[in-house]
Amino acid sequence: MPERECKGTFRITKSGSIEYRIPYYDAKGTRRVKSFTGKTRDECIERAGEFCAKNETKNIVIKRDATIPDIARQKLENDYVKNFCGEAGYDRGLQTLAIIERGELADVPIRKITERMLERYLGSITCYAPSVLRKLFSMVSSAFALAYDRRVIDTNLIVAKGIRCPVSSKGEKDVRAMTEEEQKRFIDALMEHKVPYGRNDYKRQILLELYTGMRMGEINALKPENIDFKRGLIHVEATISRGINSRSYYKKHPKTEPSIRDVPISKRTEPILKEALEEMRDNPEGLIFYDFNKDDVIATYQVGSFFQRICRKAKVPCAGQHALRHTFATRCIEAGVPAIVLKRWLGHTNIHITMDRYVDVFERMNNSAIGQFENYIDRVKEECMVYVA
Repeated sequence: MPERECKGTFRITKSGSIEYRIPYYDAKGTRRVKSFTGKTRDECIERAGEFCAKNETKNIVIKRDATIPDIARQKLENDYVKNFCGEAGYDRGLQTLAIIERGELADVPIRKITERMLERYLGSITCYAPSVLRKLFSMVSSAFALAYDRRVIDTNLIVAKGIRCPVSSKGEKDVRAMTEEEQKRFIDALMEHKVPYGRNDYKRQILLELYTGMRMGEINALKPENIDFKRGLIHVEATISRGINSRSYYKKHPKTEPSIRDVPISKRTEPILKEALEEMRDNPEGLIFYDFNKDDVIATYQVGSFFQRICRKAKVPCAGQHALRHTFATRCIEAGVPAIVLKRWLGHTNIHITMDRYVDVFERMNNSAIGQFENYIDRVKEECMVYVA
């Protein structure tokens, strides 16, 4: 999906759906307008983005002896120049392309690739993680689709032969929430940990993710003006993103519209924020959290490394610093926070993401909810009997 939407206008139709109208230029250079409808703005933007990306690839010219990397690079460069992907997407694309360039099909013209060669190549990349594997297959598929569209090849093997993305031998990475006991051990280890002189201390960022559910990039992008103690809110409007050559930078707008949100300041987070503001020093970006050792913004991976050290110290299984966000969400569900409220706090695009991601926690709470219902009915019954008497 393109990272930046095509510029257009929204309106609500008579049926109540959202319509998104965008201008575009056809193959003859004529300016036209196209509409996209959906239940949400993000849904409309995604459909418009897919259309714009497909429309723009019509300008790509593919040589007869082009290889998969040749075609993939052309498309990636085209998407970046036309703003269909930002720095982060472009950098991820270059990393995916680098893997393909090391593969056995790197120097083979796409028109000479046979089904057997393609299947053998896909079988050779199952050692990569599922997320990487999906990117690789997507890039290879796009190359075949473009080559077929430009009549460089007579048959799109991936479509004609029904070739699917291979399954990773590593399996999906299971990032789970901490149990209550693990959370206690983790916090104890975190507070006891002595940060060596001259090293960065990420304790406050870790506690903020644990108690707010904010993404680490959003926390590291906080500025004093984002903290509203009077209203008890943290205004999330930016993130630390990764750009070209994996360079981390301050990005004003998060990837999706729901990511721009207000997160409540609790009794646990208020003192953390006040301490961070008191110790904040002037820096070029005006950020609350800043790495003065390298005079740059703080990248998520830096906090992630610190998080892993604390997990080892607390003897808590570690599958990534994102577990803090999952732990916050799990505690919220256990406390009875409605899913729709949790969706807003987490910045999810729609309620289905929240429900699907934490379905096991919701199911566990649903099983105990029948007891609450029975207690309520018994109480109503007792009150009725007292009233009758």
